[in-house]
Amino acid sequence: MSAPEEAYWIWRNIVSPLFDVAVADTQAVASFRVKIDSYHFGPLLLGSVAASGQEFRRTPVTIARSGVDHYLVQLYPVGGYAGDAEGRTVHVHPGDLSILDLSRTMHTRAATFQNLSLVVPRSVLEPLARNPDGLHGLVLSGQSSLGHLLATYLSTVYQAAGSLSSEDGARISNATASLVAACFGPAADAHETTTIAKRAALILTIKRYIDNNLADPLLTVDSIGREFRLSRATLGRMFEPLGGLAAFIRARRMLRCFSEITSSAHAHRSIADIAYSWGFNSETAFSRTFRGMFDMSPREARAEGASAHRTIKHLQPGSNGSGQPVLAEWIQYLRV
Repeated sequence: MSAPEEAYWIWRNIVSPLFDVAVADTQAVASFRVKIDSYHFGPLLLGSVAASGQEFRRTPVTIARSGVDHYLVQLYPVGGYAGDAEGRTVHVHPGDLSILDLSRTMHTRAATFQNLSLVVPRSVLEPLARNPDGLHGLVLSGQSSLGHLLATYLSTVYQAAGSLSSEDGARISNATASLVAACFGPAADAHETTTIAKRAALILTIKRYIDNNLADPLLTVDSIGREFRLSRATLGRMFEPLGGLAAFIRARRMLRCFSEITSSAHAHRSIADIAYSWGFNSETAFSRTFRGMFDMSPREARAEGASAHRTIKHLQPGSNGSGQPVLAEWIQYLRV
């Protein structure tokens, strides 16, 4: 069996609780391509799929077999799909978003595409929507203000997923569901929930900015306040659940130091050099903070090398402990 054929059959098996998929012919199987990853945020699941064209069906048999009772929200940066969602004609173009009720039937066709898929339990989204039974097959144009807002938010969450801890993900899950409801099926307090979701998106944007500038010794609470035009008090309230903004910056720098101290590629550098390069100005204070966070000294971490590096994997968000995407865990969580 060729690699594309194997990829096709593996993909069919992975996605089978959600859809029955098919391609046009044996030639399409022989040239099939798919790339997937995913992240688990509390009760929500967010994944990226890039794949060859195919058909997706959700029949009464699929629904009965899977027992999945969730909503599927999808953003299509590339490609789209067309089809029928239980009597509603659906056309999704590049940049658009759609929502499907996985308790109901549908049949769609997609050319080569790339999407972001958010899976939301019915129990989470339904109480927020005025008409939860009317969501199936709704399309939100990427050109609309609400479409642009939701697309930007989902893209921001996905881009930041690798730097989010499981606690971070759980915290933003309610805001994410509220924003989906506000855009596709407005809740009674749509203005309030949209405001909450905007703040969650802003926090993610600030975190991404921090990660991109960790090596800058001028990165401080004050400099971030100037960059985002926020007061120290506001930043303090936003990052209070994470121990404060200064503590968050220090922890992110520590993770970078740990990675380099335990990497063979940086074995020629002194521990002090690594610490100074990530904004620490006292080797003694660095060692004390390092031990408090990792329960080992920097020298012990370097001595253990690859073994220590594996130990810390569980602290890295977006990982199942092996460092691999957690798509294989989707089905487990979908059944919860």
